[in-house]
Amino acid sequence: MQARACGRCNMDVTFPKSRIIYRGVAFTTGRRQGHDVIIAHGSVPAGASLIGGETAGNQVVFPASYENMLVWDRILSPAPRLIAVNQSGYLSGFGAGNRIVLSVSDLANLSDQTTLGGWDGIYQSLVRSTVPFWFIQQSIVRELIPQGVDPRRYPGIGHTGGYGPREFLRAGLFAFASLGGYSDDVLPIGADADHAIVTGYDEESLQRSLDFNILAMSEARHYTKFTVDTSHLFDFPVTLNPSEERRLLATFHGRRFHIENIVPGERVFDYTFDDDEIMRLGRKYWRACTVHKILYDHAAALRRGLPFDYELSLDETPEPTPARDLLLYMVMLYEVMGVPAGGVASAGPNIGFIKRHDFEGDLHRDLYPQVNACSSVLHHFGAMLSVHSADGVRASTGKGPGVDAVLKAATGGHCELKVADVYQEVLWQVLATSPLLAERELFLEAWRRTFQAARTLAELYENELKNRETRDVQRMLSSPKGQETIIRRFGEPALLLAQGTIGYGLPVFRLAAELTPKTDPDRPDPHEELFRRFMFLTYRDLRPLIFRAVTHEGWQRLTAAIEEATMVRLRAMDWVKSR
Repeated sequence: MQARACGRCNMDVTFPKSRIIYRGVAFTTGRRQGHDVIIAHGSVPAGASLIGGETAGNQVVFPASYENMLVWDRILSPAPRLIAVNQSGYLSGFGAGNRIVLSVSDLANLSDQTTLGGWDGIYQSLVRSTVPFWFIQQSIVRELIPQGVDPRRYPGIGHTGGYGPREFLRAGLFAFASLGGYSDDVLPIGADADHAIVTGYDEESLQRSLDFNILAMSEARHYTKFTVDTSHLFDFPVTLNPSEERRLLATFHGRRFHIENIVPGERVFDYTFDDDEIMRLGRKYWRACTVHKILYDHAAALRRGLPFDYELSLDETPEPTPARDLLLYMVMLYEVMGVPAGGVASAGPNIGFIKRHDFEGDLHRDLYPQVNACSSVLHHFGAMLSVHSADGVRASTGKGPGVDAVLKAATGGHCELKVADVYQEVLWQVLATSPLLAERELFLEAWRRTFQAARTLAELYENELKNRETRDVQRMLSSPKGQETIIRRFGEPALLLAQGTIGYGLPVFRLAAELTPKTDPDRPDPHEELFRRFMFLTYRDLRPLIFRAVTHEGWQRLTAAIEEATMVRLRAMDWVKSR
């Protein structure tokens, strides 16, 4: 594919809304010769602390590097805007997981130097919001890949672009500054080092995963929130020693937990646990909780006394999280494991949501009681409910008609919605309906690659993996013998695809097997479920083509679509400023 000639490809750009004054000198952001820059319009005042400047006439041009963007936020700006949202007193918020993102390595491919790559539309929504955004939010071991690892050892990691936590934070702060975040009347933002995911089928594999997540969190030390998922460790086999058993029983035996409802006037909750349940649930969650303590302490050491939000992710389970389990989990963390009081800022239990699906249960019989009970338990500990997998089938209907109204009512409006997939989906919808052939062809290429990837996963599932458990497949894909089997039967590309997908669980392979025969490869449709569910697997390799092909008008259409997709959720939650 060849992008048409563009008058904005190599132009120098200044972002006027970025303008701030530091000690009498104006600073702006911009792009010069395909590089993000910070521009001092005059002599650089003492204390500016920027590094790497070059004089150009009456300006000094600095690279908009990771270090310099932190200087912009902490020193040059009138006040820092990157904060720990919950620890700063905010009880609600919106997690906007942009995965389009212009990293340093993407700028050379960019045909329109004026775009901020998806953040434009998110920012337009933030300006209208009454709640702060986690403006910077991606999984640090799924969408991102730490700089300190060999990508060949982690196939499938970094599928949004191959950049790491540092570059993502740099790009997000640059976009926020360039769009006016330090000059507009806009709420502060958070940066969520999302979904550090600890897995393992035995102690050795668990330790490897833990080491990997510690490395990723270390690279994300300047983020203001850490979301940690240990739900894959539920039921991890443990043998408690007598002292540990006594600690569990002493914490819960004979105790009644009285939980006020987060919604004033509604029923209160009382929980007790008998000894058998204490030991059963204690063993089930023990390893997950011990890992949380390790990673909480690591986050605290990284932040060196600075505030941070710590979020529990408990949603990657086959069934909704019982509220009583959530209560026991929180008490275990605080009273058995020793997490400091108030250390957990939020948690995302499974409330019955499935990724990229509308909620299919009864709103009032199923969703409201589950959300209300879980949010009440968390509120008891001073924590906020975080709604994970909040993307649905259509941008125009959120998680489904009426769902957000129930979330608002059941939590008293005190919750976070986390979205991400919708922004990639909107990108492909905009390209598929573009008036320009080159942009439509880009979607068709994405469709072809995505269908082929799903078909490969389906073949693997039907012919090799169908009767296995996820942990068995993990062992197989990590062992030389298992790898040799896959390569011999399906080819090396299939092995790499499988290794990159198994982190999402074996049900993803099963879904590919279910959807592939139902999908006509000759009828490309960005709304088709197979494409929506699997397009993330092929996105990374398409990024250079996207940035070369999409025109200024195409980016404008995407900005409007992303803004509207975000505003749909803000309006439903009543989080929009009155005009």
